[in-house]
Amino acid sequence: MGVATEAPATPGTPAPPTMWVPWKTCTPKDIVNVSEDKGIRGAPVETFGIVQGQKGSTLDLGGDLFADSFGHVLAGLLGDVVTTGAAAPFAHVFSVLCTGDTQGVSKTWTIVDPNLGAWQYPGIRWNEITIKWNADGLVEWSAKGDGWAFVTLASPPAPAQGALKPFANWPVITKLAGVQIGVLEGELSIKRKLDVIRAANGTQNPVSVWGGDIGVEGKLTTIMEDSTQRAVYQASTVQSLDVSFSQGAGATANGLALRCSQIYYPEATPSPSKDYWELPISYKAIANAADAGASGGYSPIKATLTNALPSGTYK
Repeated sequence: MGVATEAPATPGTPAPPTMWVPWKTCTPKDIVNVSEDKGIRGAPVETFGIVQGQKGSTLDLGGDLFADSFGHVLAGLLGDVVTTGAAAPFAHVFSVLCTGDTQGVSKTWTIVDPNLGAWQYPGIRWNEITIKWNADGLVEWSAKGDGWAFVTLASPPAPAQGALKPFANWPVITKLAGVQIGVLEGELSIKRKLDVIRAANGTQNPVSVWGGDIGVEGKLTTIMEDSTQRAVYQASTVQSLDVSFSQGAGATANGLALRCSQIYYPEATPSPSKDYWELPISYKAIANAADAGASGGYSPIKATLTNALPSGTYK
């Protein structure tokens, strides 16, 4: 699965892959609108023909989280990308874009199959990104998006896989109000309403895949060792959430840090279903200035990706 950033002035124009993304789930859906000709012609039949209308696509992707390619996923929803560092490792900070058109970065995703060839889904912007972690296996992500109709490539590009390893779950650090907690299962979702805008403008593709407001929510199943987080729920206390993954050292250090400076709990009810007590928590993030990026304004999350890739990689 290849990915590339499209030219800002021409979203939906296919771009050749600049990075390859290991994946586990891929569900592309081609959308073709057809109108039936039902004009009566003196015969007892219903449909006399069809006229093709506009087209588009949806794309669902998912896999293990890598500290290089996941930046393309984050940029495709949040939009504000700032890179710092004079040499590796570089820090890429993703927040909600609050200036200009406020949109996520438009991406082309390329599917290459040795038997079927290659085809591209341009103009993809995500309406949901979910990250999951627990005690076993690897950190996983999934995303859902909308875009233009697919195009076929005459010459399939040759994939070039990166050298980074995915993140294991066990070293993941989760903190509430700066205090580390034990998490049995964790989930964080960034959601954005997308409108696929269609118009009579001489093309079967959308005029735009337009992103609306962004929200962050998730779930934490914690080991209940005291009543601290129950009290947070009872008092509707706003506090911070930090989730971090890291590996390597020096120039090869890579990782992802998710920061929500303000969250609250819509639900937190103890569960005695095991031999020990669990506390399942639902949380929502509140937009704030501290998590905003270079475009200012407000953001409910700040995601910092660390790797050896320079500025301009994701936007």
